[in-house]
Amino acid sequence: MLFSEKIKQLRISSGKLQKDLAKAIGVDVPAYSRYEHGERRPKREQVLRLARIFKTDADELVAAWLADEAYSRIAHDKMAGRAAVLLGDMLAGKSGVMTENDDKPAAKPSSEVRDLVFSMGRSSMPHIEQGDAATVMRRIEDASIDCIVTTPPYWRRRTQGTESITATTADDFINELLETMAQAWRVLKPQGSLWLNMGDDTTDGFVQGIPWRVVLAMVDQQGWQLVNEVVWNKTTTSPQGSHDHLRKVHEFMFHMVKNDDFYYDDDQLRHTFALIVRNDDKSHKRKDKVKENYLQPDSVQGMVPGDVWTIGVQRSGIAHYCVAPDMLYRLPIVATCPRGGIVLDPYCGTGTACKIAYEMNRRSIGIDINPAYVKRAKASIEQKPLSLF
Repeated sequence: MLFSEKIKQLRISSGKLQKDLAKAIGVDVPAYSRYEHGERRPKREQVLRLARIFKTDADELVAAWLADEAYSRIAHDKMAGRAAVLLGDMLAGKSGVMTENDDKPAAKPSSEVRDLVFSMGRSSMPHIEQGDAATVMRRIEDASIDCIVTTPPYWRRRTQGTESITATTADDFINELLETMAQAWRVLKPQGSLWLNMGDDTTDGFVQGIPWRVVLAMVDQQGWQLVNEVVWNKTTTSPQGSHDHLRKVHEFMFHMVKNDDFYYDDDQLRHTFALIVRNDDKSHKRKDKVKENYLQPDSVQGMVPGDVWTIGVQRSGIAHYCVAPDMLYRLPIVATCPRGGIVLDPYCGTGTACKIAYEMNRRSIGIDINPAYVKRAKASIEQKPLSLF
C-alpha cells in the first residue's frame, strides 16, 4: 500500500477530517489533500506527527513514506524491477552487483535481524560498530538499552567529510537527528534515560536555537519527557572574533525519559559529586572540574548536584576535534545506568562513553561513521584492561 493510500485509510478509520489533520501538521487543506492523492509528500516530522495523531506505529508509517519516495522515482523506468532488487540487496547488506546476463531468480531481501545486544553476550568489553547511527541502531533489540549518552555532530562546525550528519540546513539537520532519536526511543528500556549533549550555532550572526528545537520536537512528536536541562560551562572555548556577540562558553546536556518511572541512583550521583569536590579542593590542576558553588550541601546524603556543570574541555590529537570530558558522561552513567546495564552512544567518536562504561562494569555499544574514530576508540579501550582489584 502506498503512503498516500495509507494515510487516507488511517484518516477515514479515525473519523477525522482533512482540515483537522492539515491544521495539526501545519499545512493548508489543499496541501494535505495532495498528500492523500500522492501528488506531494509531507516532511518526515509531519509523518511522525500523523503517526501520533492516528496512534499507529511511527516506524511503519515512515517506512511507507520512504517506500513511496523510492517508488515515485523509479516506477516508470524500464529498469525499475532490477533497481528494486539491487536496492533490496543493498539494504540487506549484500555487496554483489547484478550483471546484464544474470538469469538467477531474484532473491527476496532478507528481513533485518535485531540481535546486536544478544550477540554481545555478557562481556564487559565495549562493542563498537562503524556505520550510520540510525542504520546500526536498527539491529538493536527493542527496549534493551538502559542508558543512552551522546554528543551528535555539531551542525556546520565539523566539515571534514566524515560526519554522521552532513545536512546543510538547520531543518534537515534536525530531521536527520530526529530519525536517530526515534530509534533511541525504540531501543531504550521503559525505565531508561537519554542524555543528549548539544551545542548551538549561528546563521548571519543570529543564534538558531537548534538544541531546543530538537528537544521540543522530540517532546511534541516522539513522546519524550524532559527531566532536566543541564548547562555545561566549558570554562574555555576556541577564540571567537565577533565584536557584537558574547563569547559562547556553554552547551546543553538534556536528560530525557520515556515515562516518569525511570531508574535514578541519587545516592551514587551525590557520592560521585562529593568525590569530585573533595579532589578539587586538594588540587586545582585537574582537567575536569565541577565547582562546589554549583552544588547544594546535604549533611546526610552528600552533595545535591545542580544543573550547571563546570567541566573543562578535553583536547585530543585529532584536528578540529575535542574529546567529550570524562565527567560529562560519567555523571549521567552513574545516575541512570544500573550495574550490569547497557550504555549506548550512537555518535561515540573516540569512545569516551564506552570507556567509562567499561571502567564502571557496564556493557556498552558505540557507533560512529568515521573509521578512524572507531579505530582510536577500540585501541584506547584495549590499552586499559579492567582491574580485578
